[in-house]
Amino acid sequence: MSSTQFHDLLIQAKAGRITRRRALSLGLLLGLSTAQIELLRSIAPAGAAPTSPWPASAPSTAAAEPGTFVLLRDGGAPDIDPHSAYDNLASMLFFGLYEMLIQYKDESTDEYAPMLATAWETSEDGTSVTFTIAEGATFHDGTPCDAAAVKASFDRFLLMDTGPVNVIKRFIADPAQISVVDPLTVKFDLGQPQPLFLAAMASEYGPLIVNPAMVEANKTDDDPYAHEWFLTNASGTGPYTLVENSPTEVVIMQKYDAYHGGWDGPHFDRIIARIVPEVSTRRQLLESGDADATAMNLTPEIVDALRGNDQLQVVTYPSTAVYYIIMNAVKLNATARRGFSYAFPYDDVVQSAYKGLIERSGPLASTVLGYDPNVFLYDTDMEQAKALIEEGGFPEGSTFEYVLSGGDGVESVIAQLFQANLAKIGYQLNLVELDRTTMVDLVYGEAPAEERPEFIGDWGWWPDYNDPWNQFSPLFTDKSKDGISNGGYWLNERFEELMAEAAEPTTPERLTEIMVEAQNILTEQDPPVIYYGQLLWYTVMQKTIKGFVPNSLYLNSFPFYRMYREEA
Repeated sequence: MSSTQFHDLLIQAKAGRITRRRALSLGLLLGLSTAQIELLRSIAPAGAAPTSPWPASAPSTAAAEPGTFVLLRDGGAPDIDPHSAYDNLASMLFFGLYEMLIQYKDESTDEYAPMLATAWETSEDGTSVTFTIAEGATFHDGTPCDAAAVKASFDRFLLMDTGPVNVIKRFIADPAQISVVDPLTVKFDLGQPQPLFLAAMASEYGPLIVNPAMVEANKTDDDPYAHEWFLTNASGTGPYTLVENSPTEVVIMQKYDAYHGGWDGPHFDRIIARIVPEVSTRRQLLESGDADATAMNLTPEIVDALRGNDQLQVVTYPSTAVYYIIMNAVKLNATARRGFSYAFPYDDVVQSAYKGLIERSGPLASTVLGYDPNVFLYDTDMEQAKALIEEGGFPEGSTFEYVLSGGDGVESVIAQLFQANLAKIGYQLNLVELDRTTMVDLVYGEAPAEERPEFIGDWGWWPDYNDPWNQFSPLFTDKSKDGISNGGYWLNERFEELMAEAAEPTTPERLTEIMVEAQNILTEQDPPVIYYGQLLWYTVMQKTIKGFVPNSLYLNSFPFYRMYREEA
């Protein structure tokens, strides 16, 4: 198992999506070490619904055929139930198998396009939204998909109460709030104006429509939602059906002939997702033409080299992901934290570590609602850095600890660059490499701040949908409450007040006002972390692949139905 995917497992456990019993069975199945299993069990609650992703080894498959699209993944997804899975490796498949009612339009993060719904309307007072379902839409077993089926799917999502349920539960908590108006019309009663409801409904995490007939056919007394069946099987209204699903080898999807969108024009007939753990092998398969595409699982050096291959295209686009170094807010006061922010080698990180695949940013990506284009950004200023660190109570010669993931070349370069800068002004930064499992436990665990290092590197986040509260709440609110990823135990009372209001904003305009102040607190006033940038996401494809449109809220996903291979 890769450290990144075990990281995802721990996130699932921390969020209550894996029971202790499930952690044991998964651990034995995946061949985890005793220490890893015990770590999962210590984080997981006594009771929760099971779900988690795991990776596996790559199979051997034939080279791409004209009607086949072969993509490469670095891990597998044994949970492909869209109402519980909460990771990129599962959501990457969902645009083939399932549909939301609406989706983000092309590259936009604030406009919407039809998916399963052909139209939608918000009431004049903003308290309800009505969707019209595509006429003639069917699930993959031929069962009609009507308004009753859509309601039944959302009922399941809410009542299962697992995975990404809070994406929708924040706005619709009770299935009674969803009603069938007529066979093709379903209504969501929000109770109050909810300006971000449509943004959440377009999320690729959760609000996808599953087949109620297959739930009914596969449910048991112990599993009333047929979750065990949907873990590895699929039945949606998407353009492709699931033909083969081996979480350790390959996923194959085949064109669904009765798809309501039709098959006029060029399309792929078959989608093959290969699991290939080794980065060098992924590169080789792309360069040889035996694979069509991969996304965000190479290295900056490889991406840079592939730009010169005239048989490939490297598509880069602004993501919603921001990466940073966590600072221990108990050991380091605000003055010292500002000083360390000035000591960071921003330009070197952008150019040397990331090869230009990251852009300077504050705590919110430019693609997210509420982004402040005038947000305060630190420049590297060693004189200012030393003055503030000393003012914060740390004389020249002081020593600090910085932990990072072992084996991550990019993060190792970042840590060494920061170490060298601090050495120039008389401070020692001791670098400690940890395996990813221990790193994740350090951030999500309950160890007090006094027992934590001054710096935790290699951390980042992006929202489930276009909402800054969804981005900030887990990162920077009270660690004892919702701040599950607040590894530095930072606490700012004014920020807490702003987040409480942002959880239920009255208008997008007011939300933006809140976020401008929040971003200034997180940077100039009281920085909890050192922000080194907003990632530029990349997708590498054969030059012959057309129809790919990136969206920064569908990271790593492909709009399979729109894509095709250009004839030579």
